[in-house]
Amino acid sequence: MSPSGPSAVPIPLHIAGEAPAPPAPDVIGTSAGAGPGPAPAVRPNVVDWAALGVEPRWKDQETGDCAAVLSPVLGPATGLEPYKRYAAGARKRGETALVVACTGAGERSHNVFSGHVAPGIHLPHYYGSISANPLPTNVNPELADGLDHAEHELGTRLLNRPPDTWLRLTYLKDRPSHPGSARMWPPPGEGELRPILVDGLGHPVAGVWMPAGGSARWFVVPHGTDQQLLVEWLVHHALPAYVPGALTRARSTLVRDPALATDAEARLVETIAEEQRAHERRQTELQQQLTALRAVADPLRDGLLFGTGRPLEDAVHDVLVAAGAAVTRLDDVYGTKSADLLAEFGSRRVLVEVKSANNRPPQSLPDKLLKHLNTWPGLTGTEPVDGGVLVVNYQIKRHPAQRDTEVYTDRAFADALTVPVIGSARLFDWWRREAWDAVRHAVFGDTGVAQPPEFAAPGADPKASGRPGLLSRLLR
Repeated sequence: MSPSGPSAVPIPLHIAGEAPAPPAPDVIGTSAGAGPGPAPAVRPNVVDWAALGVEPRWKDQETGDCAAVLSPVLGPATGLEPYKRYAAGARKRGETALVVACTGAGERSHNVFSGHVAPGIHLPHYYGSISANPLPTNVNPELADGLDHAEHELGTRLLNRPPDTWLRLTYLKDRPSHPGSARMWPPPGEGELRPILVDGLGHPVAGVWMPAGGSARWFVVPHGTDQQLLVEWLVHHALPAYVPGALTRARSTLVRDPALATDAEARLVETIAEEQRAHERRQTELQQQLTALRAVADPLRDGLLFGTGRPLEDAVHDVLVAAGAAVTRLDDVYGTKSADLLAEFGSRRVLVEVKSANNRPPQSLPDKLLKHLNTWPGLTGTEPVDGGVLVVNYQIKRHPAQRDTEVYTDRAFADALTVPVIGSARLFDWWRREAWDAVRHAVFGDTGVAQPPEFAAPGADPKASGRPGLLSRLLR
């Protein structure tokens, strides 16, 4: 939607660079023959200025009354007349000098101190420059903390339509390189580069530079960012937030004086604001709930799919507890003389052996469970069991979707097994879908007992482990 109202005038923006050449006119009667010509090629980064209510001001055009500067290739040449007139006009009106500067365009170089370096941007006066170091591919930036609404909107748009290459930004002040260097006059200006997007190491990949006192805001984004995106953001978010006077002069409907609003408009504005606040509160609550769920689910998910040893045993224990079983850790009682777990549900009691294999599991694993079933009656204080089950996490180095469906693919061997063998990935799938009947049937067989898992909370039975089940806490 255009920001122009019935009496609005276009908002002047200085576009640092040459005006684009108009498309070549179609010539009738050429040797191409009769009939319609080919469809015109789509030009990248073409901005519909009129639809946005903007008047672009190019090189050699007046810039003193412009609302902001957009520099699609490099930062504007601050020593040349167009920027000097723009900055003087903003200063005279008492407005913030607003610049959107793309960095990183052009030939890259390499040095032993900074590695690969792309062309950066020079800041005005004696404030220094911002360097740009290309980052590896597949970098996934995220929003920095403490952003205002306009900064958040720009960061979100960049994440939704990222450039080809992200660049690490570094603010370089024009200061002497060491204490013995000659003093500069005038002294370097004080400024700050605040991140809007950061990479995985916390380095800014898009940001806003501001001099001390806040007389200017230079938004620095990677070269290749869509110009339509930047102009839309400038008009709809940056100008209302930082240079509202420019919209007032243009009589833009993006800025309205609340003192001139009707009562009905004022009531609706407040209703919209309250709805927005309620939405943000609800979104925060839901995000906190999701964070809490993941804090509990992640260890169990990782244990079932990639765990070995005690982490895998812990994950199997927690799934059985969540399915309603009372589970005892036998290693704490008998050491290696018995299986890993004793699971009880209804009248059924089974030994659970938990094993792992980097590749296909060896066929000797079921023998370990059979050995423990044979030695179980001779252990002190034991009661008879109804059998046992082997849980195996196998082909751990593969993605779960690329693993064999069955633990043992040798059909003859699998058919000859005398004990149930369950893949921990299958146990994971039942767990994530809360298919507790499937878990109980696989481990205990046909129990004939329907018991909701929440009634078997860890710690309620003296035979249960003292470690609360992760999934049980997740379900509460």
